[in-house]
Amino acid sequence: MARVSLMGKVVEKVVAELLSDQAESRALLSDGQFGNRKKMSAMDAAAIMVDRAHAAWKDDNLTGVLLIDIKAAFPSIARGRLIDAMKAKKIDEDLIRWTESFLSERTVDIVMEGNVLKSHPAKAGDPQGSPVLLILLAIHNAGLIKWVEERVQAESLSFVDDLGWVGTGKDLNPVVERLQAFAAESIEWANRRDPQLDTAQTEAALCTHRSGHKKQLQPKLTAKIMVGNGFVRFNTEATGCLGVWMHAHLTFKEHHNWCMKKARAQEARLRVLTKMHGIIPEQGRAVWIACVQAVALYGSELWWDLR
Repeated sequence: MARVSLMGKVVEKVVAELLSDQAESRALLSDGQFGNRKKMSAMDAAAIMVDRAHAAWKDDNLTGVLLIDIKAAFPSIARGRLIDAMKAKKIDEDLIRWTESFLSERTVDIVMEGNVLKSHPAKAGDPQGSPVLLILLAIHNAGLIKWVEERVQAESLSFVDDLGWVGTGKDLNPVVERLQAFAAESIEWANRRDPQLDTAQTEAALCTHRSGHKKQLQPKLTAKIMVGNGFVRFNTEATGCLGVWMHAHLTFKEHHNWCMKKARAQEARLRVLTKMHGIIPEQGRAVWIACVQAVALYGSELWWDLR
């Protein structure tokens, strides 16, 4: 467990912004990587996903999405490969030296039932909770994403440690073939390097048109996608993607219900705190907007023009 001063956090925040600027200016990241980048939030990625699906429908195409997690993404950051990638892209030498020092001489402390066990040196990993964490992880994973994009002309919509691959086709078979190719290339790259992909937790979703439209846009979800040594079927229920619950027809009823449930829970906690400590109306309203309204409206911009 790292003990970091307030000043240390401020320095890490400044370095995170500098690294982000350098990564953008030197094209170190893929266009399909989102998170810790200006105007490239998780909601932007979800909006692009919806837009691509609608565009595919206009051409009578289907859109499939394959979601793969990087297992233990933050602890598995390989310092050597990260530094090599930064040097190859000619990131500012001072930032490289700072990053190398920041990731050096780290230890891992384990606490079990209140007992602190002996510390062990950590040869890999980025301390969770650090402001610089997300951009270092993005730089670390950029090689994997760019490799797959170049090898099979893949479309990526990835966020932090979640890899998202998008494939389109006239019917189900070409969509499955493309998603299988994305998975195979991802696994091949990971096997030759450091990150481990959590293929057991892989999910797949198929964006299909509502009933009443062309039959090829309403396929039966019986197809299986080969991912590693196993198979993944398309979800029949809503799929959680970047914090948004999307149904196959790109309706958001499930997401609305999920947000409202969370917002009501937040509101109940706020009532308890108000009764216990007393909050003047102006402050109560400000807290309600930040903690309740924000939760209830999360992702609502995605369906502002749905009919």
